[in-house]
Amino acid sequence: MKIFNKIETIEPFPAIKINSLDLIAIADLHLGYETAAAEQGIFIPKIQYKKTIQNINKILSEKKAKRILINGDIKHEFTETKYHEYKEVDNLLKYLQKRFEEIIIIKGNHDTFISRITKKYDNIKLQDTFHEKDILFIHGHQNIEIKNIDEKIIILGHEHPSIALYTDIGIKEKTKCFLFGKTNSKNVLVMPAFSYFAQGSDINILPKNELLSPILKKININQMRAIGIIENEKHLLFPKIKNMRD
Repeated sequence: MKIFNKIETIEPFPAIKINSLDLIAIADLHLGYETAAAEQGIFIPKIQYKKTIQNINKILSEKKAKRILINGDIKHEFTETKYHEYKEVDNLLKYLQKRFEEIIIIKGNHDTFISRITKKYDNIKLQDTFHEKDILFIHGHQNIEIKNIDEKIIILGHEHPSIALYTDIGIKEKTKCFLFGKTNSKNVLVMPAFSYFAQGSDINILPKNELLSPILKKININQMRAIGIIENEKHLLFPKIKNMRD
């Protein structure tokens, strides 16, 4: 599905392809989530790394690109990287090296100490932001003003947007989504989490002041639209968030 005529969502995954940049982009992998949860007494199967590799393989069977960009939070733990997390991130980078000429990683708020891993690789760029042509990638945890950005298209992560849907008997269903729209003459796209476990913020329910991203708190997301992601199905275009709230 096309967004802003330059960006194509890769169905049925939380990923995009930008042909003009020869680039595939994903965000918010949160590798090591299971280990961090176990330390809090929550035990879940260690399946996220396997699912991440499986989904990237499926994406590459449909779309090819010379470059891949990870828009923040490749790792989950805020504090110093644990051994299991380190191995998962390192193994992922080795895997990506064999399939892409260039790997671009935008530092997210979870990516403390990530340079200890990335510095081993020559073809990996670790940056706070990435801009090329009229497109800017930024993770989204920074407190900045959209109107002060020069680029016409701004692509964020961090929020993990999702849509809450209710059945006729009031049962809540939740689906990850892309969130996109225009604000201050800029086109803004918020990417869903690539993480298997990170479900995210129900943007059609949460009040603005409870959103995660300081950037999104300053714009009118009610005028934005969502593209829902359903496993093994086509992406689904929703109406404006305002209409979904109503």
